[in-house]
Amino acid sequence: MSTLIIESKPRKMSSGNSWRIDVLGPDGRAKDNFKEAVRGLENHPAKAARRSLIDILSLIDQFRLDIKHTEHHEEEGELESWLFIVQG
Repeated sequence: MSTLIIESKPRKMSSGNSWRIDVLGPDGRAKDNFKEAVRGLENHPAKAARRSLIDILSLIDQFRLDIKHTEHHEEEGELESWLFIVQG
C-alpha cells in the first residue's frame, strides 16, 4: 500500500492565475504513475481552481485511491488550494 500527498498549488502570474498539481511521497511506481497521469492532463497547469480540483478527484478515482485526509485553503479570495493524503 502506498501513501501519496497530492496538492493543488495556486500561482499568481502576470498572465493570470494557474494551479499546478504536485505529487509527494516515497519514490516508487505508484508515485511515478500518478505523476505521469498528471503530465497527461489536457489542462495542466489549470487556469481555474475547480478544474484542478476536478482533475485531482478524477485521478484519485481512476487510480482507486482512498482519501484519508483533505485540507482546503483560500488565499486572496480566488486562490484556493487543496491537499489530499491518499492510500492505495
